Amino acid sequence: MSRIPVMIVEDDLRASYVLESTVNQHNNFHVVAACEGILEAELKAEAFEPELIMVDITLPDGNGIDLMKSLKQRGFNAAFIMTTAERETTTIETAIQLGVIDYLVKPIRMSRVLQALDDYLDFKKRLTKNNKIDQQDIDALFRKSSSQDSSRKTPKGIDENTLEKLNQYLETIEDHSFTAEEVGDAINLSRITARRYLEYLEDQGHVCMTLDYKTGGRPKQRYTKTA
Repeated sequence: MSRIPVMIVEDDLRASYVLESTVNQHNNFHVVAACEGILEAELKAEAFEPELIMVDITLPDGNGIDLMKSLKQRGFNAAFIMTTAERETTTIETAIQLGVIDYLVKPIRMSRVLQALDDYLDFKKRLTKNNKIDQQDIDALFRKSSSQDSSRKTPKGIDENTLEKLNQYLETIEDHSFTAEEVGDAINLSRITARRYLEYLEDQGHVCMTLDYKTGGRPKQRYTKTA
């Protein structure tokens, strides 16, 4: 199966880099273009023909919702995932009405991005499996939770053996904080992978993340174990 082409529309360069790095980790997706505004996105959509577009709502030259409308009017059949800090219900309602397949609120966790990609892949597989689908498949398409493998103890992208290795390492840490890079070095994981597992543990309430602004540059994410 060829990798699905993705375009990112995000004017925050750091957020764009994190999204691109996360998407490219997935075996079935790859970023073909990254844009900072609507005009650039319209041009690159024609040039690269992405199947999936991840777009922020607030952009320097307009609104991500308007970009969706513009591309749809031009006949683009791309799927859209919103990646934004916008939480107004009217905006979310409009995005849903336009057919977004997911809505990710900033700050976006890597694990949540990978989940959105897995959901889209599952959606695509179910639609292309047969010319006709049954009620169970339809229910799974409209209820994402139904499409998940209930036998899994952890979400996709989180390996149980690696998670156990991380938990064993965390047991050796007492009261001091730690970074994803430090964890990765200790258990032989990349910083990005270690961060994904720490985000999962944060979601589960096992660790807490704070930003360290005393680094003299970009704030660093530090984690501590919860009681």
